[in-house]
Amino acid sequence: MSCPRPARAILVAGLSALLFASLGAAPAKPKIPSFDEVRKTAFKFFDAQPNFSPDQIITQSQVRGLFDKLKAIGWEVPEQQKVLDLIPGDQETLVKDLRTPDGRKFSKQIAKLPNAYDRLDRLIRMPTGRSAVARLIKGPDGVWLLQYMTEDPGGKAMGKMLSNTPTGKDFNLPTGRLYTLPALMNELQGVYTATVNR
Repeated sequence: MSCPRPARAILVAGLSALLFASLGAAPAKPKIPSFDEVRKTAFKFFDAQPNFSPDQIITQSQVRGLFDKLKAIGWEVPEQQKVLDLIPGDQETLVKDLRTPDGRKFSKQIAKLPNAYDRLDRLIRMPTGRSAVARLIKGPDGVWLLQYMTEDPGGKAMGKMLSNTPTGKDFNLPTGRLYTLPALMNELQGVYTATVNR
C-alpha cells in the first residue's frame, strides 16, 4: 500500500528534523574582539596603574590582571604561562630598582636606546652588578654610559669582553624577555594572529 504524497513529504520532513536534532547543531565559533580592541583594553588597563607610562618596566602580576580584562572582553589568551615566563617577576631586583623615583626617571631617558633593558638585566645578574645598575640609575652619567654600551662600537666591544666572563654570556644580545608594554603588545599580536588563523 503506497503512502500519499503529502503524507510522504511530512514523514520525510519529520525524519529530517529528527536527524538534525540527534546530530545537534555545530557549535558556533566564539567571536573574539579585534586586535584594536585588545590594544585599547591593554592601554586602558595599564594607564590605570599608578605612575605608569609605556617606557616603564612591567611585571607578571600586571600582565595577569590584563589577561583577566582581555578574557572579560572575549579573548582568553592561550598558553598564558608562556607569555608570563617572558615578563619580569614583581620581586626581581631590576623591577624594584626601576620603580624608585630615580628609576622611573632613568627609564624615560633610556626608553629609545636599543635593548637598554636587556643590558641592565644582564648587568644586574653579574657580581657587583646590582651596585653598578644602582650607580647608572642615580649617577649623572648613567644614561650616557648605557648609550655607550648599546650604541657605541667601544661599548659593544666591552660587551663582547663581558660575554667571556662566567656570568656575562651573550651580554650584547637581547634576553628575549618582555620589559615594556609595547614589547608585550608585539608578543600578543603574534599570539592573536595565530589564534584567529586556526
